[in-house]
Amino acid sequence: MQVNHIGLNISCEGEVSAFYLDILELQANGSFTISHQISQKFFDIPDDARVFMVKNEQVSLELFVYGKPLKTGYAHMCIEVEDREETARRCHGKGYPVMRLKREKGDLLFVKDKIGNVFELKNKVL
Repeated sequence: MQVNHIGLNISCEGEVSAFYLDILELQANGSFTISHQISQKFFDIPDDARVFMVKNEQVSLELFVYGKPLKTGYAHMCIEVEDREETARRCHGKGYPVMRLKREKGDLLFVKDKIGNVFELKNKVL
């Protein structure tokens, strides 16, 4: 099996640039609108939605603009970045929540975007 893309909710169009392009360093790959008919049938949401596609060599995301808060449970995406401490600093500097838990075997580091999508940060393994 291979993952084609992952769909996530975002709070507003500004999140595309502020978090996904500037902080996660993904590249914009187009946008479109899904109709309220499609939204209702597949996602049980009776509204049209703007969708922005972003990607890099390893992952492609569809970002659905949906301004309501999320209750994600344990859902999260673990991503590998060049320098997770620098990524965490950039998130904190732009007002994105950064959560850290110190542990003997190495600390856990998570960030959230404005709508509440959770990202676990790990350094790339070379």
